[in-house]
Amino acid sequence: LEKVYDPNNEEDDMVEMEEERLRMREHVMTEVDLNRDRLIDLQEFIRATEKREFLEPDGWETVADQPIYTEEELQEFEKQILQQEEELKRKADELYRQREDLQKQHEYIQAQKQELQQVVQQMEQKKLEQQQPVPPAVPDANFQQGGDQAVHLGSQQPLPPGHLPEAGVPQSHPVP
Repeated sequence: LEKVYDPNNEEDDMVEMEEERLRMREHVMTEVDLNRDRLIDLQEFIRATEKREFLEPDGWETVADQPIYTEEELQEFEKQILQQEEELKRKADELYRQREDLQKQHEYIQAQKQELQQVVQQMEQKKLEQQQPVPPAVPDANFQQGGDQAVHLGSQQPLPPGHLPEAGVPQSHPVP
């Protein structure tokens, strides 16, 4: 029972082991203890060992004496493990290639993103430059914007008496 139930293993229940031991003891007692005094004396033991079942060597083989798997089963298992390892290696290689591809795509997208940010910055800068009015020159009180050319306000005022208008300058007011 100590081979089957390991006290260091959490899954093995020691109470269950003791129950199994009691069942085995009870079975031996019912088979060997003929007078039911709960003691096996020498005569009862000799009678039990003379039985044909006791002399059979195959009945006393332990599980440890028998191989758990045949050689064919072990070879098949090793073959399955090799196939699984190869499949996992292929998957790992594929994932590595995908990772490299994704890394390249990420770098490409980052470069595009940076380029777009620069373009947006340039567009915003141009937009700001267009929105800012050109600071006007300090206007002269004697000049007035009129279409494409500046008109001197002095030509619209009447001349003092005794002054004649210049020939090239039209006069807007009649001379008195």
